[in-house]
Formats: sequence, structure tokens, C-alpha cells
Amino acid sequence: MPLKIHFLNVGRGDCTIIEFPSGNLTMVDIDNLKDLDPTTKGGILAEVQKSLGPLAFLMERQKLAEAEAKITDPFEYFEERLGDAHIFRLIITHPDMDHMTGLKRLVRERVLSNFWHSGDHDFNLERWKEGPYDQEDWKTYQRLRESESNPRALVNRAGDRGSYWTQDGIEVLAPTEELVSLAVERELANIISTVLRITYVGRTILLGGDATADESWPAMMQSSEIGEVDVLKASHHGRKTGFYRKAARAMSPWLTITSVGQEEYDATESYRRYSTHTVSLRESGDIRITIQDDGKLLYSPNIESVWEGQIS
Repeated sequence: MPLKIHFLNVGRGDCTIIEFPSGNLTMVDIDNLKDLDPTTKGGILAEVQKSLGPLAFLMERQKLAEAEAKITDPFEYFEERLGDAHIFRLIITHPDMDHMTGLKRLVRERVLSNFWHSGDHDFNLERWKEGPYDQEDWKTYQRLRESESNPRALVNRAGDRGSYWTQDGIEVLAPTEELVSLAVERELANIISTVLRITYVGRTILLGGDATADESWPAMMQSSEIGEVDVLKASHHGRKTGFYRKAARAMSPWLTITSVGQEEYDATESYRRYSTHTVSLRESGDIRITIQDDGKLLYSPNIESVWEGQIS
């Protein structure tokens, strides 16, 4: 049985669905706003202005509409491709609303067996007010952390092992206990983000969550051996706040996936220096990667027209 991983273009946040050969269907984060965050909107408008100059105002609204039309509703995607399958493992990498929007609906509509979270740290208790979010999603997240069964709540730290996720080739690279303490001290949720490495028949996929360049990645480089990966989901959507040069060089991905553009706060060009290809979900739409039993890696053809080659 192959391993299949779906990287969804959800706009503001993240949502990744993994079909493990074991049948342990996994979802990492969710965001069903179908909306672009202000930073992304600003980046799109800046790109239009740069390319069109005085005529930019004629195209700005159209470009924003085109970008928003590409955004995927994870519920529609799930139903279309996976039907009524239950979710064995739901992982919310850290307590930011763009990684848990739609959680209340997900719990209502889907059977969940296990719920991974980053710990009982709320940071900003009113984080849900910081955008077009629903307080009920935040309350659902808090309730799920206390759940003992259906789903069972789990907190996993770097190096932890368990029969089911070891069976699925999942390694937890972050957070470490030291990063948890630092996140609480600085009241910064991204530092506590879960980072996962998934290995199957010699292929490796790394999901960077919202790991930080200045705290998370240096700690991971000290506590884990960061080797080459085939596919990297860039930390913090591909922005500079999640880019750590030493790690990018060590991983040298065949494909780096972001959801940003090439503005001054984006690390697209930096990733290109160490990746054979880079592609933004904003440009490509959803990306599907399949690793066959013989190790052959297949990818959805939509990425070839928009991926960028390595900078020599």
C-alpha cells in the first residue's frame, strides 16, 4: 500500500491529510475560512503593482479574486476524496487559530480516535478575536485537550515513541521541553509548534508547522539529526520567520512547499538555494504526493507549471 499525502491550499493557515499504508488516516491542522490573511493579500497586491505599475489598480481586485477562488475547503476536499472515512489521528500543531479553524465542525462530522496537541498552554486566551475566527473552535480545542477517549488526547514531545506513530514512520522533532518553557516565557505559540518527520520505504517528508527560525530550528538541530528530506512543508508557511539556513542546507529537499509569494518577509528565494524545486500552494493549488511501495515518488502534475528550479 502506498503512502499518500495531501497538502491543501487553505489560504490563511495549514491543512495536510496523510493516508498511511496502515490505514491510520491523519489530519495535521485545519483551516476552512477560505480567506487570505492580510499579509498574503498585501503580498499579492505588491506583486501586481510591481509588474503593472500605474495600471495595477485595474488588476488588483481580479488577482485577489483569482487567489481566493483557488482556496480549498478541507471539508469538501475530504468528502470528495475520502468519503466518510474516520480520522485516526488529528494533530493540531500549536494553539493558533489559523491551524484550528473549523475544529468544531470537524468534531461534529467526523469520528476522531486520537487528538494530538502541544500542551495545556493557551498563551493568549482571546486569540480567537485576532481575526475572522469563531470562539467555538477555540473552546472545542480546549475541550479536546481534556478528552480521555473518543478521541484520546495526547501530548508528544521530541523523541517520544509510541506503537502507532512508530508503525507509521512518524518522528516528533519538536517541541523539546526546553522549547515549551521558552514558548511560555515569551508567550509565543509558534515556538511550541509540533514538527513531524515521516519516513516510508526510504523517502522522507518533513512537516515544519510554525517552527521558528531563532528558537525551534536551532533546538532541533541540537537534539535531532536533521538529514536530507524529499519533501519539506516549510515552517510558518514559508516566511523568513521559519527559515533556518543550516537546517535548509542539511535537508536539501527535492521539493519545498510554501503558501507564500516572494515578498521581503518570505523566504522563497532562500529555500530555492537549497531545494531542487520550490512551489507555493497559492500558485499551484492542492498538491498530492504518493510514495509507492518501491520508493517511487509521484506528484500531482499541477505543480510542474509553477515550481521554481534551484538557484545555481
